[in-house]
Amino acid sequence: MSARKLRLVLSPEARSDLSDILLYTEQQWGLAQQRSYSAQLYAAFALLARHPGLGIPRPEFGPENRGHRIRQHVVIYRPAETELRILRILHVRRDLDAELG
Repeated sequence: MSARKLRLVLSPEARSDLSDILLYTEQQWGLAQQRSYSAQLYAAFALLARHPGLGIPRPEFGPENRGHRIRQHVVIYRPAETELRILRILHVRRDLDAELG
């Protein structure tokens, strides 16, 4: 039996992060790479929605928050009973404590 899939919700901040990431990727490496990275990110979101325990606990960013690295980005998310809320999508070189602390 497969795990129950949670409904995926992106916070306004995560939507903005995603838009910035995809715009930057397209400007730097072209549309084909942007589409590839977009597909990888959405596949990872779907995986997390099905297996929310994959990420590591990040209680310093709030109770129940978890983090999962996807290539050069860290997805900060919070699983709940029926949904998986993506809070932020930040580059690994960014200061997560400053962004989320």
